[in-house]
Amino acid sequence: MPIALANDHLRTVIDPDQGTSLHSFQVWREGAWLSLMPDVEDPSCDLAAASFLMVPYSNRIADGAFTFAGQRYELQNAANHAIHGDVRNRPWTIASQSDQRLVCTFDSVDCENVNWPWAFAVRAEYELDGPALRQSLVLENRADRPMPAGCGWHPFFNRAPTTADTAVHLEFQVGAAYPDGYGNRIPSGPAEPLADHQDFRVAKPLAPDNFLDTCFHGYDGGGHIAWPASGIRLRFACSAACTHLILYNPPGKPYFAIEPVTNANDGVNLYAHGDQTSGIAVLEPGQGLEASFELWVECV
Repeated sequence: MPIALANDHLRTVIDPDQGTSLHSFQVWREGAWLSLMPDVEDPSCDLAAASFLMVPYSNRIADGAFTFAGQRYELQNAANHAIHGDVRNRPWTIASQSDQRLVCTFDSVDCENVNWPWAFAVRAEYELDGPALRQSLVLENRADRPMPAGCGWHPFFNRAPTTADTAVHLEFQVGAAYPDGYGNRIPSGPAEPLADHQDFRVAKPLAPDNFLDTCFHGYDGGGHIAWPASGIRLRFACSAACTHLILYNPPGKPYFAIEPVTNANDGVNLYAHGDQTSGIAVLEPGQGLEASFELWVECV
């Protein structure tokens, strides 16, 4: 059953039965609720979630296969590359709940056919604090051997919270982008300097026809989205663990995604080849990986 959190500034709907995915995220603006994320309850929405968690790794693993600590592993869904971890469609347990805060937990040993060779547990927290949505994750290795690990968030944002909008602007600081020479979102080489169409280190519009599905390295954890015609700026701040950022701007869609994550696309294979930008954390038994992602709304 989806759970609504709300205060005088924000409201969101979270579904513990669907990986604690967000169904919506809205801000109160001039007497009306404006949807900053797509509302999956809207019949016109083609998304299953407005935002979802990626655990115990972010984005894709090439052919669902990798080597770690001298052992070869093969995951399910290899034909399409294993993708986005294995928690976003599973039921979670509610640990605590109030009008403005929700804490949920997940333990892989309680589920069948989890697509990961190590046992793991996750704690996810969501809290509304004035004009801010605070989110945090803790991923713990419950296996008896070291585990490669990563996590992140996959939020979608509306191009036009109001019909008056003509443009959405982005700004974020990153150092490099992984090339996608094969068109499969798997890095085809080491991270490279930014191309002009990838560079949002100075705020500028995100053109609808600027197709991007790019993984960046060297993310500093900050940035913002602005809808000038709506008078709204959405600032985001991530913990130091989120060293990577993914920008997905699909053509012909009324939304885009900005995804703060701890590891690069195909991070486990980058790690296996000694790439120092992989972002993969190696967790000893009982050790945890913590990350946080905050969104706060400014009316300008």
